[in-house]
Formats: sequence, C-alpha cells, structure tokens
Amino acid sequence: MQNKESVNKMLSSVQGYVAFIALSTLFYELSLIRILDVLWYPHFSYMVITLALLGFGIAGVMTSIFAHRLAWTPKIAIPLTSLLAISYIGVFFLLSFLRIDFNEFSSVASLGFKVFLSFSGLLVPFFLSGFILSLLFTEYADSFGRLYAWDLVGAALGCILVPWLIPGFGGPGLLFAVAGLTFAGAAILSRAKMFRTVFLSLAVIATAFPFLAKEHDYLEIPFHMDKRGIVTLTANPPLQTIWDRIARIDLIKYAEKYTWIAYDGGTQTSYFYDFDGDYKKLRQELPDNSTRHFWDRFVYASHWLKEGTNAKVLVIGAAGGQETKAAVAFGASEVDAVEMVGTVIRLGKEKYATEPYNNPVVNAIQGEGRSFLRSGNKRYDIIQMMSNHTSASISSGSGAVSPNYLQTVDAYEEYFSHLSENGVLHINHHVYPKMVLTAARAWKNMGRNDFARHVIVYYSDPWCNLPTLMIKMQPWTPDEFNRVHMLMRYHNKLIHNPLDLAGSGLKPEFFTGQLSAELEASIPYRMHVPTDNQPYFNHLRKRFAPVSYHEPYVDRSLKALLNDSIKHGIPMDVIHLIVTAGAALALAVLCLFAPLLFSKVGRAPWQGKTAFVTYFACLGAGFISIELIFIQLFHKLIGYPLYTYAAIVFAFLIAAGTGSYLTDKFSLARSRRMRFLPFLGIPLYGTLLLLLKEPLLDFFLQWPTWVRIIGSVALIYPLGTFLGMPFAIGIASSHGKGRGAVGWAWAINGLFTVLGSVLSVLAATYFGFLLTLGVAFVIYILAGFLLPFFSTPITSARSNASS
Repeated sequence: MQNKESVNKMLSSVQGYVAFIALSTLFYELSLIRILDVLWYPHFSYMVITLALLGFGIAGVMTSIFAHRLAWTPKIAIPLTSLLAISYIGVFFLLSFLRIDFNEFSSVASLGFKVFLSFSGLLVPFFLSGFILSLLFTEYADSFGRLYAWDLVGAALGCILVPWLIPGFGGPGLLFAVAGLTFAGAAILSRAKMFRTVFLSLAVIATAFPFLAKEHDYLEIPFHMDKRGIVTLTANPPLQTIWDRIARIDLIKYAEKYTWIAYDGGTQTSYFYDFDGDYKKLRQELPDNSTRHFWDRFVYASHWLKEGTNAKVLVIGAAGGQETKAAVAFGASEVDAVEMVGTVIRLGKEKYATEPYNNPVVNAIQGEGRSFLRSGNKRYDIIQMMSNHTSASISSGSGAVSPNYLQTVDAYEEYFSHLSENGVLHINHHVYPKMVLTAARAWKNMGRNDFARHVIVYYSDPWCNLPTLMIKMQPWTPDEFNRVHMLMRYHNKLIHNPLDLAGSGLKPEFFTGQLSAELEASIPYRMHVPTDNQPYFNHLRKRFAPVSYHEPYVDRSLKALLNDSIKHGIPMDVIHLIVTAGAALALAVLCLFAPLLFSKVGRAPWQGKTAFVTYFACLGAGFISIELIFIQLFHKLIGYPLYTYAAIVFAFLIAAGTGSYLTDKFSLARSRRMRFLPFLGIPLYGTLLLLLKEPLLDFFLQWPTWVRIIGSVALIYPLGTFLGMPFAIGIASSHGKGRGAVGWAWAINGLFTVLGSVLSVLAATYFGFLLTLGVAFVIYILAGFLLPFFSTPITSARSNASS
C-alpha cells in the first residue's frame, strides 16, 4: 500500500481531475436532455437520467469484479479519460446518423433495435466516467469523503455551465464543449509537458469545432421526428435558429401572412402574424377576417366581450403576440404579456413584428405566469391563457406525467383572486371536463357557490384540442352571453350555457368540484383533480386500450389525445416509465447477482452483507426521490424549468459535497454517535422546510428571479449537506470488507436511484409530493438503523483495505 505522504501528494493532484470528470458528466447529461427535447419529445429525455445511473451501475459492477486485478493509476486513467472525451464527440455522430422517429416505425422490433443501439451509444460516456470514478474511489477509499466532495462540486458546476453556454454553442455544440473539458481534465493528470500541451490543444480544438464547422447559426443534428411538418418545412434553412436557455426556436416563413415560431423542433408552436400596426383597420375587419390575424375567433372572445371598458389584461404565455394584439385592438388600457422564452419577446420587438410588443399599453415581460401573478397584488379584467401548455406533445406521446402548474386547483384560486369584480378568466386548453372540475374545486375552496352560472364552454372540431373555457366572477347576464355567442357560434359547439343549466353537456357534479364514484368510474380517462401537490393534469390514461366515442365525455379531442399516442399497441406517453422500469430490472440482476457470483467481495462471507446492500439501496432511492420532488416544489418559486432544474440540482450537489467533505474532515464515521447525525437531520430539517414552505415562497416571490434562485439554494443547502454525509459514512464504514466493496456500493446506489426515480414519479402522481417525501425521509431513518449491522471501526478497516 502507498505510504501516507505519497497518498496525500497524489490526492492533491487528483482532486481537480475528479471535479473535471464529474463536471463533464453532469454537463453531458443536461446537454443530452436539451438535445433530446428537440430530436424526440420532452418525456423521453427523462430516460437520460436512467441511462446515467445505468452506466454508473454497470461501472460499479465492473469495479467490484476487477478491483483486485485493476488499480487506478494515471497510466490507466489518462487513456480512459481520452476515450471518454472521444465518446462525447461520438454521441454527436451517433445521433446525426441513427434517426429514431417514435411516431413512424414499421414494428416494435425495429424500433426496439434502433432504440437499443442509440441508448447503448448514449450510455457509453456515463459508463466510462463511472468506471474512472469508481476505480479512483476504490483506490483512495480512506479519503473517500474528500474526493467525493470534489466529485459533487464538479457536478454542481456542470449544472450551471449548460444554461450559461447553450445560447452560444447550441445543444449539439455542447457535446464538443464537454469533450474539450474532458481533455482539459486529462491534462491535469499528465506529468509530461508534451502530453499536457497535446491535451490542452485537443481541448481548444474540440471547443472551437462547433463554431468552425457550422453551416448556418449553429452546428446541428438533423431532426429525427417530423413534428408538425418541420422536416419538410426546413428543407431550406430557417430564417433564424436560436438556442434560448429555455427552448430552441426556429423561425420559418410558413405562409405569406405569418412566420412560424417552432419551439424545440416543433413540440410547441406559435406565430408572428404580419401586421402593420393599424388597429383601427384591424378592428373593422373583425370578425369576418379573423384568420388573417389570429388562429380563429376564440382567441379574442374575452376581449370582444370587454370592448370599450378599458380593460386591464394579463396574457400568460404571450408567445407570438396574437392575444396581446387582440387586447390592444379591443381597447385594453393596459396589457401585461408574460412569456417564458425571452427570445420570442425580443424578436417580436425587434425583427419579426412591429406590433403589439412595441405598443405603449403593452408591458412585455419574460417570466413564468404564476410566479409573475403571485409576485404582486394587481387585479385584471381579463386573464388569458391560450395553448401555452400545448397538448400537441401529449397527443404525439409526450408529457403524460409531466407536471402542469397552470392547471391545478391552486392555480385557479390564484387566477380568481387576481380578477376584478366582474373579471373573466379565458382559457383554451384540452380536456374541458377536467378543466371545469378543477376550476369548480377552486371556486368551492374560496367559499363561492353557484359556479355553473359563471361558466361558458365551447368546443371546436377544427381546433379539437382547444376548447374555450370562460369563467366570469359575476354570473353571466343575457346580454353578455348573447354578445359572446354571436361571435362563437361559428365553427364552435356550445357545451355549457350558464343561462340554460338543464341543457348543459356536463352533469351538475362537474360544477361542484367532486364527481361521484360511479360517474368517475364511467369516464375512460383519469378525472383526478390536480393540485400543486399532484400537478398532473395531463396524466389522463386509465388503460392501454383505445377509447371510443361511445364512452362518456370522449370527443374528437380526447380520442386523439389518448389513441394517437398508441403505436403498435404501445402507449408512447408512458413508454419512458416502461423502459426505465425494464432497465432497472436488468440492472438489478446485474448489480445484485454479478458481484455475488464473480467478485471476491461478493463471494466472501462477511457479517452484515444484507444490511450493506439494503443501506446503499436506501441511499439511492431516498436521495433521488427527495431531489426530484424538490425540483417540482421549487418550480413554483423559480418558474423557469431549466433554471429550476439547474439551480436545485446545483444546490443539492454543492451542499452534498460540503456534507461529504465535513464527514472526512471531522471523521464522522469514527464517532458512534455523530455518524447518525444526518439520519436525524434529513427528516427533521426536511419536515421543517415543508412546514415553512408557503410563507417562505410568499416572501421570496416579491423579488427578481436571481434573488429567488439564491433563496432556493440557501433553503436547500442544509438539507443537501445532510444528504451528502450518509454515502461517505457508509463507504468509510464498509470498504474494509475488501477492495470491491466500494464498487458494489456504487452499483447498488445507482440501481436504486433508477428504481427510486420511477417509483417517486408514480408515487407523486397517485399520492402526491408530500407523502412521497415522507416515505423518502423514512427511508433515510431506516438506513440509519442498518448502518451498525455492517460498519466496522475505521482503524481495522485500514488494515484490511489492501487485502
């Protein structure tokens, strides 16, 4: 075994290297998520997390098996690091030449084969980085806490680099940037000046390649899927492509009258309508010439109603600006137009439309709708949302278990509380029965009654995913209803007339916010009322079989949403969970049985082996569950999805790095009492944070986004610090079982992180965030009980570690 002085010298040189490897891994993971958002659909990118953990798990198993024959040294690490850098570049070419269209495939077998090839290639970098780190941690297990801290700090930095660099590099270009970072990591280990120069030169070349090789705005990967016809429409280069921090934007001249704004390769859509700014002429052309300036009449129904009242308007999801233009055309005195993708606002002001974002009554804001609404006490005459939470991705098989915070009971309560005395909430979104039920629950919670007389619902076959829901704070009068109906009767079917409740297309129960068990059971899709604790409005599927028009409340919209996503008998909206569960089962066999059969530490009898396996399983499942749930909880505060993900993961990783460092610094594993500190701190602080969540959120909401991000990190930091301790304590307490124990622990942790991610999503969907978090806290308490059954004194562990 190396003497202490040489070990410390080597540790000093590898700390930065560990940080670079971890940084590149998280950088690659987030980059791949953004790329697959464009090439496939958002929920498929969920499987990137599965691939990462699967790669780490396989690496841990390999380390466990070969730990007695293979030791980490710079001579081994430098070639592996070079191979890792090359593999990142290889992913670019893999995705460029292996096209997978989840909507068009000849058979399940053909799709499965292509997916297997693709996923295997995407997994290689995760395996190589996991193998490098698990070998290194095995070699220096005595100092695991310190090295693991650098690993987590590097990973945390990787989280914040992606949002910072993506506007310049674009998604595919980030793969070359991460290769450059990895070559720089190899240079850290190289002692010879010539090799350091070579690796630094490779780092510069890889980083510069996206700018030298691009044909247009960015170096790109060809589209895999023809989402909304984007492959056909981009046969010629788009007018402009911009990788915004929130979404990729392609601007395409779709027709003479407008420019198509394609979000993430066609997953979502909006338009810049050509308009000369003559609102008087525009008003004279309406309603006859509606489609020249708008999708259709339903876009401006609420503004038509409030014409001449100097209405104050809030548009959530302003996008190309047609709702904002409608508000100005009908005489709004003030319009707050909130759009999450700031690039669209900027382009609307500068290049592709002179109106409406440059109109003096319009306040165009980059932000998230509910965060903006909660940050002030302003009241509006109209709050409008039109398809800014589009159903197109769902109908193509995406987003079934994606949270939708704009369609929850809590959201409707906020809308109602920010409307004026006779204000109108105007929403175009799919599944109007569930919308009405959710809004009715909020209405009831606020102590209001007679909801049915406040609601109008229209359904349009041509716009089958965009029913019109209008809720007025005062009951509809005959004059108000007749004015709206005069506009909407063309191409729209009246579902609910507030003046004729007996003729409603919805049973009275929908307007109470609570369906009877019999009615709910008869509807062939989920009618569970979403809340911020269970914000899964889009999770509609009850069964894998198609629905039919003969079943209650199934119209063209619902039929398309549920049936079109079934391809060859496979529901594509939940395929990511099926694949993840299958990968977890395969990894379970590999991680549990391969070390038992083939590794020295697995075959050897030793006390507490079952407790050892269960302990690290608890840590994997508990950590990922807490992290994923807190990402959702803090989305309400931060608002922007990518910012939320990056900030919360950064907070957990940097704080966990602190906890791991403190474990090594104060030798917590040596103390029979102090080593139990995190197992008490996690549930206690976590519970306290949940109890104070609402007042803390209310306090931070009044501040700008960057202050909210800092506040989120500060709130999570103590919890993350506790979460970083148990893994370091467990490794320090068990690595004396043999060199392969560290690799086996790494593999088991990876396996149950995969399982935990699937189970936490399912648990949150059916039981809510708070109960899922409660279970995760209990899991950590269980881990604390298991620790004494396999832990050994550090002094004896040191003497056995080299055996």
